[in-house]
Amino acid sequence: MIVAPGGKIAAGPLHEELGILYADIDPERIGMARRSLDVVGHYSRPDVFQLHVNTKPLRPVEFASPGSAGPEVK
Repeated sequence: MIVAPGGKIAAGPLHEELGILYADIDPERIGMARRSLDVVGHYSRPDVFQLHVNTKPLRPVEFASPGSAGPEVK
């Protein structure tokens, strides 16, 4: 199934056959749809989603000893 940015079905779905669906899209409408996402409305679910930022400096490579469960912590 191909769904347009506004939610309208542009092509498909294929139920009882195999195939490839094609549709022409207008790239300008993609940006408009992204800007209409309401991040503080009903998409905002602090009871389900949280953002945690690790502010500690990290090394780009961690080496684990053979047989260990993960990287060594120093």
